[in-house]
Amino acid sequence: MLTWVDLLALFALALSLALGVRLGLAFGLAALVGVGVYLLAPGGVFLALVLGFLLGLLLKTFPLPSLPRPLEALVGGLGGAALGLFLALALWTGFPAEWAPSTGALRYPSSRLPTPLYEALKESPFAPGLFGWVNGSPVLRRALLHLK
Repeated sequence: MLTWVDLLALFALALSLALGVRLGLAFGLAALVGVGVYLLAPGGVFLALVLGFLLGLLLKTFPLPSLPRPLEALVGGLGGAALGLFLALALWTGFPAEWAPSTGALRYPSSRLPTPLYEALKESPFAPGLFGWVNGSPVLRRALLHLK
């Protein structure tokens, strides 16, 4: 059964996707560049934010090539999906994990979280599996978990 954390993450994904389709090419390109720079640049949080913002501003200021509306919605949707997936992953995996000496592995979520949050993440059908997947990927681990 979905928990409130799952609903929040899925809402962020749906909202970003809808916003991308609505705003089109400029949003799509800015979102793709922002997420791409954040994933590839070590510690590039502000760089990604500034580049995404400036690219979006420039693309809205200067006339873009005229694309058919379905193609523009597709590019915007791709950017919105990238941003939404990144936000959803951050919501599902961005909470603290703890080292469990008994198993010698990371335990997610940490038992030190407030009880409602701990229970929601523990009972989520997505959060534990996604945490394991993100923890296994060096790029996503560096971007989302901030573990050494």
